[in-house]
This record gives sequence, structure tokens and C-alpha cells, in this order.
Amino acid sequence: MNASLILTRNHVTCSGQGERTLVFGHGFGCDQQIWSQVAPAFERDYRVVTFDYVGCGRADPGAYDEQRYQTLDGYALDVLEVAAALAPGPVTFVGHSVSGAIGMLAAIAEPGRFEQLIALGPSPRYLNDEDYHGGFERADIADLLDMMERNRFEWAGYLAPRVMDNPDRPELADGLRRSFLAADPVISRRFAEATFLCDIRAQLPRVSLPTSVLYCESDIIVPLTAVDYLARRLPRCRLHRLAASGHYPQVSHPRLVIDAIHQELNARP
Repeated sequence: MNASLILTRNHVTCSGQGERTLVFGHGFGCDQQIWSQVAPAFERDYRVVTFDYVGCGRADPGAYDEQRYQTLDGYALDVLEVAAALAPGPVTFVGHSVSGAIGMLAAIAEPGRFEQLIALGPSPRYLNDEDYHGGFERADIADLLDMMERNRFEWAGYLAPRVMDNPDRPELADGLRRSFLAADPVISRRFAEATFLCDIRAQLPRVSLPTSVLYCESDIIVPLTAVDYLARRLPRCRLHRLAASGHYPQVSHPRLVIDAIHQELNARP
């Protein structure tokens, strides 16, 4: 597939100026608009790129392939293809939530495509294991997936305020709820399954790039145990704690996220 078709397929948006390129990846249940309060802050010094994974936002719905996107590897291929279509040189990938893991998989596959990874609220595995606390039991995820299939309005209304975790600003949760509901329900459930059942723990030592992990003090999706696991397993990891709560600080506390990304861009692990 040529560059122009890839840029159209993933609804790639480019802005800003500068020699270095920042590519912002969104998480499950969202699209590139989740970065609308953060990405423009880098346009003066960087080429800023946002995109939608196939099956999300305004990406070409006809390009969705159930087999390709059964696991996170398919989404990592989206990242690699977008990066290749943009420029010959390496990019910095800024991934939110599951996009952190997706970026790590992409960097393992083709490290030369990237100069740095910045992951906001990432997790290598969401399910608990014998010697690992990811935050969820398998029954929890099964219930969540069942709720998505049974009544997506109930699911979105239940999940949005909990993951946003800023009860004094209910409009933020309402905006996230609308984002959840805007997605194709069948594809969204498949993406949820690929996300919440992923496990990239064994691949972490193969991430050779400098990787900054930005995390909130309280996040129902990513407990501090998962953050600590990343810090111990990623070869070149730098932790950056945000004085914020919730899984979407780029929405609830955009200035904190902007400042943190600036710091990590200037202090590679």
C-alpha cells in the first residue's frame, strides 16, 4: 500500500513544523481527538501527527480486517505503516493507554522507525497472574465484554466516570462516554478483547529504545504494580509521575501532560 493510501486509511493529520516528528496514538474507545488539548502545544517545534487506528474514529471502515486486528500486533502494524508513510527518518511515538504497548511492539519489530517512546498510562498486561498484579481478574474482563455486547449504553455509562476519575468535573466523563458510544460496537468489543487480554511482558526486554512511562497517582486501569513492572523490565525506562488521577490525564490535566512530554523529549532515558 502506498503512502497516500495509508495516510487516508488511518485519517492521518499533520501539523506544525520542525525536524523531529511526534506521532500521537490513541487508546481503546477513542480516536485522535483524545489528544486535542495536548498535541497542538508541540506544533511550534515539532511536526505533529495524529491518526486513527483502523476501526476507530474516521479511519477507513472498509480497511478493517478481523484477523489482522485480533491482537495488538495488527495495531502495531498500523503504527509502522503510518510512520513509514510520513518520513524516512525516525519518529517519537507518544501512545496513550494500550497504545503504549502497541508502540513497544512496533519498536521491537522495527526499532529504526523510532527514536523514542513516550507511553501515557501503559500496561503490559491487565489481568492478574500468579506473580503479577495487573488490576483485573479474568471474570472482571468477561463481565465487561458481556456488558459491551448486551448493552453498550450501560457499559459506556458505567465505565466512563470510573476511568476518568474526576467526579468534580462530570462533563469530562460525559465526553468520554460519547466517545465510547461513537465507535462501531462490534469492532469496539474486538478491540477491547485484544486490549484487556493482551500480555506483552515477555517482550519488554526487547524494547531497545529509550522509553518514558507517564503515569497517574491513581488509575483504576493501570495500578502502580504494573508501572513498577514496566520500570523493572524495560531496559531503558524512565518513570514520570503525574499529580493527577484517572486514566485520561490528557483530558483532565492537559497542562501536566504537555509539561511531562516536554521534559521527556529533552531527557531521554
